[in-house]
Amino acid sequence: MAGFLIKTFGCQLNQLYSATIADALTRGGHRSSESLGEASLVIINTCAVREKSEEKAFSFLGKAAKLVGANHIVFMGCTATLDRERAVRIAGRGLNIVEGTAGVEQVLAVVGTVVPLGELDYTAPLSLFPTADIELVRGCGSYCTYCIVPRSRGPEVVVDVGDVLRRAEQAVGSGFSELLFLGQNINRYRSSLGGLVEIMSSVDKLDSNFWFWFLSSHPANFTPEEVRRLMELRHIEHRLHLPLQSGSDRILERMNRRYTIADYARLAEPIRGNADWTLTTDIIVGFPGETDDDFAHTVDAVRRFRFDGVFLAKYSDRPGTPSSRMQDKVPAALIDERHSALLRIVQDLSEQSNQVLAGRCVDVLVLAAHAGGNAFGRSMDGRNVWFSCSEPVPGIGTFVSVAIDHGSREGLHGARVC
Repeated sequence: MAGFLIKTFGCQLNQLYSATIADALTRGGHRSSESLGEASLVIINTCAVREKSEEKAFSFLGKAAKLVGANHIVFMGCTATLDRERAVRIAGRGLNIVEGTAGVEQVLAVVGTVVPLGELDYTAPLSLFPTADIELVRGCGSYCTYCIVPRSRGPEVVVDVGDVLRRAEQAVGSGFSELLFLGQNINRYRSSLGGLVEIMSSVDKLDSNFWFWFLSSHPANFTPEEVRRLMELRHIEHRLHLPLQSGSDRILERMNRRYTIADYARLAEPIRGNADWTLTTDIIVGFPGETDDDFAHTVDAVRRFRFDGVFLAKYSDRPGTPSSRMQDKVPAALIDERHSALLRIVQDLSEQSNQVLAGRCVDVLVLAAHAGGNAFGRSMDGRNVWFSCSEPVPGIGTFVSVAIDHGSREGLHGARVC
């Protein structure tokens, strides 16, 4: 029985593809291995959004090539699109390369030339239980000036609406408790049913006890009315991840984000007006040309929108992007200083947001549970929840009610009540 090892870098789309490959290999009689020394097939699923992820992927490729040989390695994903020549120099000409523009079906076809696969099944990989990841959009046509995704993933391709709804129904019927719909710019999904709101409304009609949400939204392709319509759905999780990237209209224009802070505020208003919903975001610190005044606008925006969570990134050049050719780079030391200052504010806001729920009961999806009585899950508005529970220990994928004792920067803490 051949052993396989899958090393995954990057986004949840990569995680979905890796899990789908692992399921097909397992059905083909192959066993998963944690060690390169025990593997006869190595799959490296790469990410090019950050230079650090690229370098880690190439480093791992070098180690794998020495132990298993290029013919038994599949090098896939965004880095495979952008620098296949370097990959071949490291591993050798026998390396199997699958570019990031490929769909999972194309990836599996290549893997199947290296080792036999089991029957292909495009339902949700069981290894992702209790969350079923479902792809809606692959690629991106937004062309933000800092982003490599349009080059590495290619133009936007939407999944057929019938396939999406069939996979959602199969996942719910198989016992998955949560559906996560994925796309680099999911708001641009279009089908015979309409856009994102229409397909989410169809999913909402499934008759079962489940939650669903989606990643990632682009403010330029969203309207306040669409936000309000989504908030009315009964199964949708009460959270919206809406990347802001900067609080300065000048920097947003340089980023080619195609919205202003005023536009963003109109989208955020329905969420901020409902205490049961959370709003999270992405912010890049130190984009080329960012002045002290621009950064001050970002700090003001973070405080204004009272984000419940912020994913902070320090700007770094990605070769081939327009921003990499901009001359007015912010010094690394100043980027570090601004990042640290904003991180303190973000952490304080997260703690305040979580502390508000002390004394309340919240519904929680169980993600981990231990015989000692400690469990972990996620609330319907996306917060991490650590809680104690008496026997019997709740099963992964079940829903429980938790009385919240206190909140911290990381999430909520309490005890199961039922």
